[in-house]
Amino acid sequence: MNKKSKYFLLSATIILVGVIYVLKNSLSKFKRQVIFQSNTEVDKWRDYNELSPQTASIVADYWNRGLGWSVTEQQVLDPSFQNDYAWSAAFISWVMKVSGAEDNFPYSPTHAYYVIETTNNRFNNEKAKFKAYSVDEVKPKPSDIVCRRRGNSNATYENVSPYDTLHCDIVTDVYKDRVEAVGGNVSNKVKKVDISLNGDGYINEGGYFTIIKTDL
Repeated sequence: MNKKSKYFLLSATIILVGVIYVLKNSLSKFKRQVIFQSNTEVDKWRDYNELSPQTASIVADYWNRGLGWSVTEQQVLDPSFQNDYAWSAAFISWVMKVSGAEDNFPYSPTHAYYVIETTNNRFNNEKAKFKAYSVDEVKPKPSDIVCRRRGNSNATYENVSPYDTLHCDIVTDVYKDRVEAVGGNVSNKVKKVDISLNGDGYINEGGYFTIIKTDL
């Protein structure tokens, strides 16, 4: 093989590796929409909280469009309603719904329900579009849903009760030592949080035990 042919073969190999890398790491339209929608919501909430009149229609929409409820703005502005009905899972459901998940996501007012459903999908429903994994098994990627224990919950990947108190966030960016994620009802608003990673890129923050991934 002459020098010209060797250079041509080397160039073709480099291009092929680059194409494979791009295809492997590119995000689908659905995943891009999940990230966009999550970041857009953060911007809406910067100067407000859940009892601000400016956000009443937004929270009501999380319940109504995300879960099919009929919540009014007056209910949203009632502190007792907010105390009785945490809306963080409604927010996750809303993001999935408006981003185009359709019937593929197990929408729920509780995080525990969709964690249980997506974990079951992994083992019993090969065709399911959302599946949950242990934080020790997979690394977080943009558009993933990452879930942690809250309050007195002792939930683990192998054991989640429908009554477990959990919280989940949507990953929007991944860096060397942390991920940036968006959650609802964080300090009574939609807010970005940082979640630490270990040297190998796995979640290294107390309480987090599940990552929900999608192939939509």
